Amino acid sequence: MILRIILKNFLSFDDEVQFDMFPNLRRTQLSNHIYTNRGVVPVLKQAAIYGSNGAGKSNLVKALEFIRGFAIDKDFLKKIELQRFFYLLKDNATAEPISLAVEFEHQDRYFFYDVEIGMKGIVRETLSETFPKEERMELVYERRNSKVAFAAEVKIDKAIVDATQTMLNKNRTASLLSLNAEFPIVQDVRCKQALKWFRGHLEIIGVHTLLPSLIDLLHKDKAMMEFARKLVLYLEVGVNDINVVETDFDQWAQAHMELANQLPGDLGTLESLSLNKNNTPVLSINVEEGIKKVHQLIFNNLGKNGFVGHLDTSSQSDGTLRALTLLPALYCASRLNKTVVIDEINFCLSPTMVKGIVEFFAKSEDTNGQFIFTTHDTALMETKDVLRSDEIWFVDKKEGASILYSHNDFKEHSTLSIQKGYNEGRYGAIRFVNLLNEHAKQ
Repeated sequence: MILRIILKNFLSFDDEVQFDMFPNLRRTQLSNHIYTNRGVVPVLKQAAIYGSNGAGKSNLVKALEFIRGFAIDKDFLKKIELQRFFYLLKDNATAEPISLAVEFEHQDRYFFYDVEIGMKGIVRETLSETFPKEERMELVYERRNSKVAFAAEVKIDKAIVDATQTMLNKNRTASLLSLNAEFPIVQDVRCKQALKWFRGHLEIIGVHTLLPSLIDLLHKDKAMMEFARKLVLYLEVGVNDINVVETDFDQWAQAHMELANQLPGDLGTLESLSLNKNNTPVLSINVEEGIKKVHQLIFNNLGKNGFVGHLDTSSQSDGTLRALTLLPALYCASRLNKTVVIDEINFCLSPTMVKGIVEFFAKSEDTNGQFIFTTHDTALMETKDVLRSDEIWFVDKKEGASILYSHNDFKEHSTLSIQKGYNEGRYGAIRFVNLLNEHAKQ
């Protein structure tokens, strides 16, 4: 569970800003949206982030992608152009380091992971365990450049300290968290717990994120498949069911010779292979006990006079496929206690589909994860039984830099229309475009 994210000097964010999932406990609306049984800190189950194009919504998502990538991949900084991640709209932009931090809960423990990265390397990396009820933090480790320190009250053998610093000297651009996973010198179980959250409990889906293994995933995970089958019916896309159909490979190849000829020659060494075309999942080939099987996703599309056609993914709309790509993530957030962050949830989706997905998560009583998304869909603001005031956030631009704030900061009566207020510019984070006036001037 995410508690808060803090960022500074990152992309469009110059000054320090904080996004958090702390509820306003004085608000009684939708009290079931607050997890009160997840340790000592009440936390919200979802959040919607609004703002005009170019305001910086996606950059908040990218901040999470950045800190997660740095935490789990020792080669992360080698794979990116670091300079472009600084706030560049000022003189001497890279003089100060990028600063990112995230506080999260995992296995009933709270962690604060904080990094500062400059053009010359890693300035600081800190992992702490937090105790919110006691309002204190306990250091797990602090790394400054290649020097590492542990909590004074924790006895660490000098050989461990020396070995850790030697490892950092050889891998100056890698996080200690990622290095310790490969070379477990620091035996503190909290390092493993924090890394496990980054690796397995934080899912981030961008606008153009693909899920090449979608068919294979649905084929192997029966619970996820049943979840997708139940939800696709309510998305109102003309599909009343989906199934993964299995076919013998040789039989399939005879009927699809052109496609079969494009496959690698030796499939016997592979356990599975996912085939995609034009960003669309086409099929999955699995080798089970030496026998090759083809799996395809088949949709029961409704036709005239009750006719039901059985069509594959190539016959489905971009919106249907986008929704299907999001369903596994929704399953993870709803059933597997994961935090799922989606950038532009409304991409390729109709307002009714967006509402259906968000409403399902918001109203499901057995939901146990978190759902955070950016969107332009203002109709959600008007749905009083879907979003709380403190679950609505805004990103705006001020003098070229992004600022971040919650609707909860505005003191107004609950009967006022949030959607109307947003469209009128009451909360900022919106641009009014009138191209007709510009045309008239010419």
